[in-house]
Amino acid sequence: RFEPYWNYRMLALIDRYIKQACASDRFETRRKVLAFALLMTICVTVVADILNVAAHYTLHALGWLPYDVVPAATVGVIISTVVASALTFSIVYIVGLAIHHLTISRAAFEHLSRTDMLSGLMNRRAFLDEVTRAPAASSLILFDIDKFKAINDRFGHDIGDQAIIAVAHQLAEIFSQSRAVARIGGEEFAVLVSALSPTERLSLAHRCRALIAARPIQAGKRQVDITVSGGVADQEDYPTFEDLYKASDKALFVAKASGRNCVVHSKDIAVILDAHKVATM
Repeated sequence: RFEPYWNYRMLALIDRYIKQACASDRFETRRKVLAFALLMTICVTVVADILNVAAHYTLHALGWLPYDVVPAATVGVIISTVVASALTFSIVYIVGLAIHHLTISRAAFEHLSRTDMLSGLMNRRAFLDEVTRAPAASSLILFDIDKFKAINDRFGHDIGDQAIIAVAHQLAEIFSQSRAVARIGGEEFAVLVSALSPTERLSLAHRCRALIAARPIQAGKRQVDITVSGGVADQEDYPTFEDLYKASDKALFVAKASGRNCVVHSKDIAVILDAHKVATM
């Protein structure tokens, strides 16, 4: 009646142990697996030998041992050492390797689930996860490739993909210190910059825009100019990420409407719109 319960408990313990092992670095490399197997082998063998000796002397004390205790215990220790070490090492090493491969597979799957396959950057889900852990002193920068549909229509989707990859590489290079650089849409990218002053964060956005514009991509014998527009907003100015995103997106829209290939900060939107009204009067 109790056997199914204990089987369930044993399976639960094994399941919990494997999950904890996968979450730690205990089986991260084959060398660590080997070290763990050797350590467990030594521990189990020592315990087996102690129990063997204790059993022989207990039987001797009770008068149940038909042999001299010392040679009998010596032979028993030799047998227990060989058997315990061989079995323990084999089982622990094989199980350790299985957990090692499971850990690698789990890490690879987690990486794939958080990565945009074309650009190699984070995807939207991973980016939003990182945002929740970002410090308060941060800026959200949204970039959008200018006239991306026209590039696709004129040069083909392969060149469009090259444009996305080129922009992604530039973002990863310029914002190498930032953990949150992502492709969040077809031709839209997001960067959350921290650990710098607002002026330095805005300066990085301008520098990235300029470098992208200075590096056209090759389409057969022709070079295709790639430019981006950017919208920047500082997290210090907005109570929620939703408000921050809306402000940055609005700044991006103003950058697009202002002729593209430029970066607009949310604080400058009113000034730019007023200047535009004056120019059109």
